[in-house]
Amino acid sequence: MYWRLAVAIFLLLAPGSAVAGPGALAPGMEAAVSGLEEAAPARQFYQQRDGALAWGGGASPEAKMVLERLSDAAGEGLDPDRYRVIPRGGNAAANDVAISDAVLRYMRDLTVGRPDLRTLDADVALPPRALDAAAMLNDALRKGRLAGMLDSLAPRYSEYAVLKAALTRNTVPREILAANMERWRWLPPTWEPDRIVINAADAQLELWLGGKFVLASRVIVGRPRDRTPILRAEGAGVTVNPAWTVPQSIAAREILPKLKRNPAYLASQDMVLLDGPAGDPHGLHVNWRAIRAGTFPYQIRQTPGPRNPLGRIKIELPNRFAVYLHDTPGKTAFARTNRALSHGCVRVEQILPLASYALSGDLDTVERITRAIHAGDTQYLPLSRKLPVYFLYWTAFAGPDGALQTRSDIYGRDRRLIAAMRTRPVQVAANFAACAKG
Repeated sequence: MYWRLAVAIFLLLAPGSAVAGPGALAPGMEAAVSGLEEAAPARQFYQQRDGALAWGGGASPEAKMVLERLSDAAGEGLDPDRYRVIPRGGNAAANDVAISDAVLRYMRDLTVGRPDLRTLDADVALPPRALDAAAMLNDALRKGRLAGMLDSLAPRYSEYAVLKAALTRNTVPREILAANMERWRWLPPTWEPDRIVINAADAQLELWLGGKFVLASRVIVGRPRDRTPILRAEGAGVTVNPAWTVPQSIAAREILPKLKRNPAYLASQDMVLLDGPAGDPHGLHVNWRAIRAGTFPYQIRQTPGPRNPLGRIKIELPNRFAVYLHDTPGKTAFARTNRALSHGCVRVEQILPLASYALSGDLDTVERITRAIHAGDTQYLPLSRKLPVYFLYWTAFAGPDGALQTRSDIYGRDRRLIAAMRTRPVQVAANFAACAKG
């Protein structure tokens, strides 16, 4: 009887012991887990194992294999130092926890990206991705499929594979490739068959329907001070002959100075005050010189017409940045090499066929949209289904022939991401797109 009690006490006090009550870890293992910077994943992992060691304290063949995998993290554009395991002497529980912590962090970083990097820029709004790394790791260990599980974590996109292959060459700096690979991890595991994808760094748009490439178009994106965000939105409808409600920031910053020089500016641009003085829709009798930009009191709207910066077609995309796709009267700007010219929204050269494909999945609605344009009235044509639209940022990507291409880092996203990969990042605020003139 006494020997059984002694064994129980020994198991309770031994490092890594599972005898600590339901859901609790033994004191030695709990101490090792509590000392981690991110304790929750490792605690969940060991709770699922009832406190049992996973790597034999670091002595198992699985431990050797996984440590070799972690040391090769640079092959996935990751920093191996983030997953370096420092031996804790003869403390089996501490050694085991250190390996698990490194593996769980590697799994998370490789599959969905580092959370601190994803939130580095405030204008990134892609759908969050969940990963139950603890359950995945335990399942792989139980079934003897650890290597296969680790092989399955990286994004399966062919474009990611091109970037990974380029890491072995010296044509593009590795850090630029790693930054672009990181952004691929923020996306869903697979594309939707129907989608619009805009690469702001390349100022290009692609339309895919049923998983097949359908349409390409040059676009105009946000200038560096009003960068186009990274986000996923869903097309809701097409507005023909849209009016433009001028954002307050643009009214104060750009229109007010013109009104101070020329009180008839609004009338000359087909603009009206929605809440101006009675009987003075164009503000002809407002003392504009007495108004300060910080207290601009009016809402301005530009009626549909040839001067309207939204052109004749606008594709509505409800999102918190209020960005959308639209036409423009300034067609010549599409021929420019540098097309980072807008206030954040995206002007589309092939807006008419794009709108038709969005509405009907083919070009059969081109004539219907054209008739609506000629009618002159504002019309809203709802989409029959939600069409995903991705605003992304690739400075290194696979071209149509599969070869690697690069573009300038017009928004500094690579620069900030690369710097943050080496240090603890600080979030960078962003000017939300004013989308005014698109």
